Amino acid sequence: MSAQVAVVLAAGEGSRLSPLTEHRPKPMLPVANKPLLDHVVSSLADQGIDEVVLVVGHHRESIQSYFGNGSDWGVDIDYVVQEPRRGTGDALLQAEPFVSGEFIVINGDRIVESSLIGELLDRQRETTNACLAVTRVDDATNYGVVSIDSGNVTDIVEKPPAYDIPSRLANIGVYAFGPEIFAGIRQTERRGELGLTDVLAEQLESHPVSAVRYDGPWLDLTEPWDLLSVNAGMLDITGPQVSKQASIHEQATISGANAVAPNVDIGPGGRLLRDCAIGKGARIGANTVLSNVVVLPDVHIGPGSTLEDCIVGEGATLGANVTVGGGTTDITLDERVYHDVRFGGVIGDSVELGDAVTVDPGTIVGNRTTVQNGSTLQGSIEFDAMVRRG
Repeated sequence: MSAQVAVVLAAGEGSRLSPLTEHRPKPMLPVANKPLLDHVVSSLADQGIDEVVLVVGHHRESIQSYFGNGSDWGVDIDYVVQEPRRGTGDALLQAEPFVSGEFIVINGDRIVESSLIGELLDRQRETTNACLAVTRVDDATNYGVVSIDSGNVTDIVEKPPAYDIPSRLANIGVYAFGPEIFAGIRQTERRGELGLTDVLAEQLESHPVSAVRYDGPWLDLTEPWDLLSVNAGMLDITGPQVSKQASIHEQATISGANAVAPNVDIGPGGRLLRDCAIGKGARIGANTVLSNVVVLPDVHIGPGSTLEDCIVGEGATLGANVTVGGGTTDITLDERVYHDVRFGGVIGDSVELGDAVTVDPGTIVGNRTTVQNGSTLQGSIEFDAMVRRG
C-alpha cells in the first residue's frame, strides 16, 4: 500500500495575533500546553497518515526544531518553504514534488476531529473529485462561504458582507485532492495572493468539487481571543491535565478542566477556576486567582493578582495585586472593529508589570513593555514602551 500524504499549510505569520507572533509562527501558539500544530499532526497520525509535508515560512526554525523528522508522532515529515508568502494556493504548490496520489490538505491553525480526515479521503476516492469540508456557522462574514447542490459545491465566496451572505456553510480549511490540483493552481490567474478557494471557484464548472458536511468540534485560531476559546475547547476534549512535576501548594485549588505543565509552582491560596493552561516553569503567587487564562512558559505572576479571559506571553513578569479584568468590549484589529468581544487582553512576551497595575478589557500590551506600579492600561500599547503612572 502506498504512503498516505498530508500537506499542512503553516507558513503564515498571523498578524492579527500580534504581539504573540513576533517571535513564533501562529501554529506554534500553545493550546492546552502543546503547540496548536502538534494537535494537527497528531490527528493526521491517528488516521494513518504516513507522510506529512509542512509548508513553513514565518519563524520556520521553531517548527522544524520542534517536530524534527516526525518520528515522535509516527510520521515522516518533510519541509518546504514558502517565501514570500503569497496565499494558500501558492503554499500548496510548493509541496508538489512530495505528492503523487490523493492527499489531504489542512490549514495549520485548525483543529478538527481526526475522523474527518478519513471521511474526506473516502469521498475523494469514491468521486475522484476535489473535496472540502464545510460546517454551519452563525456568523459567516469571516470565512469562505460555500453554496452546495446535491452534495457538490456551486459557489465559494470569501468573507462576504453581512448583507449578502449566500449560505451559512463555511469552508473550514480541510481538503482532499488528487495531484491534478497543481495544474489547476498554475492555470488560475493571480490577483495578488492566490488562495485555494480562488482555484476551486474558478474551476467549478470543469472540475466538480464535493462538499463533506462536518458537525463536530472545529477550533479555529484567527484573532487573539480565539486562543482562549480554542484552549477551552481542547480542554473540554482532553479533560484536566496536571503534571506530576508541578509544585502545587496544599492550600491551592484547581477546579474544572485546566492544564498545568511541568515545573509550574502555584503558591498557597492560588486558584485556577476554569479553562486555564499554565506553561512550563510558570510561577503563580499566593492568593492569585486565574480564570480562562493562557499562560506561556516562564511567566511570574505575583501574589494577590486576579486575571480573567487573558493571555500572558512567555517570560512576562506581573507584580503583586495585578488585575486583568474580563468582560466584553469593542476591539479594533487591522482597521476592523469587533463588537462585544469577551476578552481581558494580551500581555506580551517579556513584559514587566509593576504592582497594582490594572489592565482594562481588550488591552493588548506589546512585547518587552515595562509598566510602572499603579498604572492603568487600556487600548493598544506599543512594543518596548515604558508606561508611567499618570
